[in-house]
Amino acid sequence: MNRWIVMGCTMLMCLGAVIFLPKLFSFQTSYVQLKGIISVFDPHASKTLSDDNLVDTLSSLPFTLPISQVEWKKTTLSLDLKVVTSDSTITDIYENMAEAISFSFERTPNVNRLLLRLVAEDKWVNTRHLLLAADVSRQAWSEEWTNELRNNGEAPLPDHLKQTFRMTETKLWLNQFNR
Repeated sequence: MNRWIVMGCTMLMCLGAVIFLPKLFSFQTSYVQLKGIISVFDPHASKTLSDDNLVDTLSSLPFTLPISQVEWKKTTLSLDLKVVTSDSTITDIYENMAEAISFSFERTPNVNRLLLRLVAEDKWVNTRHLLLAADVSRQAWSEEWTNELRNNGEAPLPDHLKQTFRMTETKLWLNQFNR
């Protein structure tokens, strides 16, 4: 008789666990939703870039310079950023460049090359002038160098960054920003 009581209690406990555990999980989920707790780490933050999501993805980036033109071909992203006011500082420009580079290589798995241009736009004469261009490849890219670019401040760029990001500075850039 003792053996039947032990088996019966074990079966009841197993049945209770099968019924109670899903209820416990739904309680935990609703508590998280009720308190507004969100996950900080998102393991799926990487987004494959395509023609379908190009505009939505790029418009969600925190650029302080407006996007002038975008082109997506195979694994190459071409991006033009406008410098429309004289209030834009070198720090702003470098931070925007670093944001574009960071997005391209840290948050997307399928961008292998970024062609980035900074263009000064003169509204009075309706002309555009190239200030700075970069041709960055995933193979040459490093998160360290992107952070160095982001934190460079007003100082002229070090030569190793210019070479790594294959940057071209125009005379207009040198006259306007690197005095």
